[in-house]
Amino acid sequence: MTLPEIFKNYLIIKKTSPVTAKNYLADVKHFLNWLAQKTGVKYQVVGKSIFSLFTEETINEYKNDLLSEKTPLSTLNRHLSALRKFGQFGKEQGWLKENPAAKISNANQETTVQKENLTEQILQNFQHQLVKEKASGITIKNYLSDLKHFLNWVEVN
Repeated sequence: MTLPEIFKNYLIIKKTSPVTAKNYLADVKHFLNWLAQKTGVKYQVVGKSIFSLFTEETINEYKNDLLSEKTPLSTLNRHLSALRKFGQFGKEQGWLKENPAAKISNANQETTVQKENLTEQILQNFQHQLVKEKASGITIKNYLSDLKHFLNWVEVN
């Protein structure tokens, strides 16, 4: 039996509604597939050992990836709810000492807008500095492009 199947049985035992169980299972599989892309570790091979990678840092990275992909906040927060339940499952099975997903807050529009505003402010300040230093238009364009890529990378990592 695969880890998602064991999780599904757990949800049934906990009397989770069929629709919620279906969504949680899909969301956990999405996370596990994302994790496999990031680490090369597949839950189909390692089974319950995957919980060693189920950390607050990893979940935050997942959340940031979803934010950078412009995932709707309701979808992103549903993924996080599923991961909280998955972490609870891992804890109840004795595979986790604590549920790291319980420490991850939902994303909200204000947080997203604040991050976008901060990024925009950084870019504007940098552009003004380059203008003061009399950098050419193409240099400014290239530097701003590089900085945008870097800030996106920092957000994900």
